[in-house]
Formats: sequence, structure tokens, C-alpha cells
Amino acid sequence: MILLTTLRGERFGLNPDLVEEIRANGANCVVTMITGRSHTAREDIDTVQEILHDHRVDLLRQASHPPAESGEQPGRPEHPWHHPDHPDYLTPVPDKEH
Repeated sequence: MILLTTLRGERFGLNPDLVEEIRANGANCVVTMITGRSHTAREDIDTVQEILHDHRVDLLRQASHPPAESGEQPGRPEHPWHHPDHPDYLTPVPDKEH
């Protein structure tokens, strides 16, 4: 989930996988879901785009570098597709440069 703010200052969560479109609406933006429902957010369009981008980068980073569980060696592949020799290996995503 990503968290945004209503015009009244209330926080709400959206499933980022269901976002179809974001549109600037003055200093705010309107987020339209694939269901057709729209949400107006206090954040501007660039901020919402950055939140969506960062969410996806975090997901890819987690998928390519699963956390080590207690007793495991750090970085040890938990599943075969996390190993570089596996044909479906997930390539690590580099850190976002600021």
C-alpha cells in the first residue's frame, strides 16, 4: 500500500498495483484506479509519481535480496530463483540516486 493525504488532511492507503492514472489538479492530483474510482490527494503529481516509483523499487529490491532469517547466512538465496545461476534470477535494482 502507498499512503496519501486527502484534502482534509486524512491519510488513506491505495493499492499501487491498481493505479491506472495520475493527473495534476492544481497543487493536488487525482489518482484514478483501474476500477474507475478516483481519489483526490493533497500531494502534487510529482510526489505521487515518486511514491509509486519508490514503492516499486523497494518491492524489486526485496525480491532480489530477501532478508536473512535467523540462522541463515546474510544474502543466502531462500529460493532457487534468487540464485544468479537460475534462469529466472531477479537482477538487483541499484539504489536510487538523489
